[in-house]
Amino acid sequence: MKKYFQFSETISGTTYFLRMLFAILLSVPGLIVFISFVANYLTSSGLVDMSDPSFDQTAFQESIQENPEEFMDTMLSSMTSNWIIALAISFVPTIWFNLASSYKRISALFFENRKNIFAILVGFELISNATGLGVLPILSSLSTPFSILSLIISLFLIFKNSEIDKDDHEG
Repeated sequence: MKKYFQFSETISGTTYFLRMLFAILLSVPGLIVFISFVANYLTSSGLVDMSDPSFDQTAFQESIQENPEEFMDTMLSSMTSNWIIALAISFVPTIWFNLASSYKRISALFFENRKNIFAILVGFELISNATGLGVLPILSSLSTPFSILSLIISLFLIFKNSEIDKDDHEG
């Protein structure tokens, strides 16, 4: 099990694709913790009453649409250190697994410059994700090109043949 999370060895494109699919399964605990946080916030703030069977969804949506900044501010202010720790613990294995998989695949394709290319890829993905999430509003117009380029890079990593024989990948 340890070899799957180590930054050594190489993997084939098929293995890289399967690892990316497995990362979706690894993120399920994090999604459960996040949904639990949102549900806890909605019930504790009185926005949703679990004992009242007549839930008015349109009124709920209108209250959020009237002032979405206030809703997000109060939701983020209700996030305690316990929730942050739970989210971090549940998402760290997925992030580590993704980074290790990308490094192993880049090592198979570009062994000589693997560290530089991996650093560039991680930097690009961080900027791309920050742009898509609205963290970098200056680059918000580049969200679509970043997404397309990220998809092209992922497809390249999956389908590009490495110089290593298929049976010689050990990671």
